Amino acid sequence: MTELPLYEQVRQSLADSIDSGEYGPGDKLPGESTIAAMMGVNRLTVRRAIEELARAGRVQSRQGSGTYVTHSVTRLPVSQSLSTDSLVSGITEQLAEHGHSYEDVLIKATRVNQPQANIEFGLPPGPLWRVDNSLVVDGETWMWSSSWLPQELIKDPRKQWSPVSGLYGMLLRDHRELVPLWRSFSAEAATSDDAGILQVKAGTPLIVRDGLTADEDGNPILRVTRRARMDRVSYVLRY
Repeated sequence: MTELPLYEQVRQSLADSIDSGEYGPGDKLPGESTIAAMMGVNRLTVRRAIEELARAGRVQSRQGSGTYVTHSVTRLPVSQSLSTDSLVSGITEQLAEHGHSYEDVLIKATRVNQPQANIEFGLPPGPLWRVDNSLVVDGETWMWSSSWLPQELIKDPRKQWSPVSGLYGMLLRDHRELVPLWRSFSAEAATSDDAGILQVKAGTPLIVRDGLTADEDGNPILRVTRRARMDRVSYVLRY
């Protein structure tokens, strides 16, 4: 039987210590040098083991502070209807049902006037808003989105933003419903931008959901790319 790589042996040992309660949620793990000396391995081996634990959501490294055991979190299976789409009545209601608190945070809203972008995103001609926002759950960012929509639909997202209803709340003030035209799902490695917003390491697996949404008359009005931590969110499609 093939012997486990050293980093995997260290990872298992640390995971066992967490599972046994030796290190509980919020506890700081010993430094890399200390663990390396305790286990008789190289610091790089310990670092690899900790990176694997971080990818699994068991620990979180804080720059300049150390590595801490995370609180137990079960991935939220976001139920996505193929006939309706509202962040307001979809994801956030499910978060509340599971006992989570949340805040929809506006990162930035910028004006875009590039005709090629309208063609690329399947939106009507004219100036667009690009709205970047994140969903913070229990104090931790689980996903973030970039949305493009005609400027005529919203005067200024920065002045109307609600941490409860976000962008969809503003759109639903003037539209009876929002109708999905198409959705796609993929897995990608976290970029440096993702790492900064989601507080994960670059290269961490993410679920990416792209989509185009229409108003009640079938006119495309919203293109969204949503990037979610795979250790916090999964999608369940309902027909």
